[in-house]
Amino acid sequence: MGSFFIRRLLFSMLVLGVLQSSTVFNVDCWGQIGLNRRATTPLADLSGMVWVGGNRFIAVHDAKVEDEFFKPRVAALRLPRDSRGLTYKDSRVSYRRETPNDLESVAAIPGTNQVLLVESGDGKHDPSVQRIFKADVKQNGVRIRSVTQWPFPITNVEGTAVAHLGETHVFLYAERADNLPSTELSWVVFDPKKMEFASTADSVTFESPDPARFNRVIVGLDVDSDGLIYSVSAFDAEAAGLPDPDNGPFAAGGYLIGQLKWVAGKPQVELHDPPVCLAMVDGFKVESVAVRQDPANDIYQLYIGTDDENYGGTLRPLPPPVIDP
Repeated sequence: MGSFFIRRLLFSMLVLGVLQSSTVFNVDCWGQIGLNRRATTPLADLSGMVWVGGNRFIAVHDAKVEDEFFKPRVAALRLPRDSRGLTYKDSRVSYRRETPNDLESVAAIPGTNQVLLVESGDGKHDPSVQRIFKADVKQNGVRIRSVTQWPFPITNVEGTAVAHLGETHVFLYAERADNLPSTELSWVVFDPKKMEFASTADSVTFESPDPARFNRVIVGLDVDSDGLIYSVSAFDAEAAGLPDPDNGPFAAGGYLIGQLKWVAGKPQVELHDPPVCLAMVDGFKVESVAVRQDPANDIYQLYIGTDDENYGGTLRPLPPPVIDP
């Protein structure tokens, strides 16, 4: 007991002497020497996102099979109720032991409680990673019901959406088109129950709304119940060849680019010239846009989701668009 007390006393005197004689270990600066330092734990990147009713969204992460096999693929998000922020649940989904690769978009199927989880194709021209998964929306995520091969050759699709014209479903998609002045916005009639697509797709050339600012032409798509089409263009540091690209810088713009309607008995996209700019977002790499629409309660909002690489992701509403008549 005596020796223990002496050791404690000597230790206390030593610490007190250090604190009194040294400016390095000032008690007000403990955080500066790393004792309380901690990393943030952000929401993972949101490479695609869609509203699924109420205050709920389904988002996808662009994890790769090669080196990110065990990372989550899908997030079920809920809008915040207070200052505690968004709530979400991540899931690592699979279907018959097949794990999705590089999910860059998700599209809701109107009139159902189902979504399409869409692989980008990843520029590999490899059918094994060019798939479209149909999934049921559950309380805390999704459950995959079937998988279908992409019906057409693709390189790197980052924007998809599904529209409902009368009794007809139309699947829209666009390549991101790295460092190109334009991309092809394509659409095709399909049967969501059988997951069968028409044999040919139609397309229209969409010019980059701001090629000096953005180096990816379309990285997100959505369409509302009136057929209005929304898109996102982005600046990505990797596509610009900058060092340490996962730390940015980033920028993005949200646009109303056109409308899907019936023309001469078939679906047709009519582009706005020029596109209507809805938001310019510097410092963030927006990769998804989602329409939250509830006509019964007069709710009509646009939300954006970001894929900010090392900074994680976030979900935010946009203010109501100001559209000149």
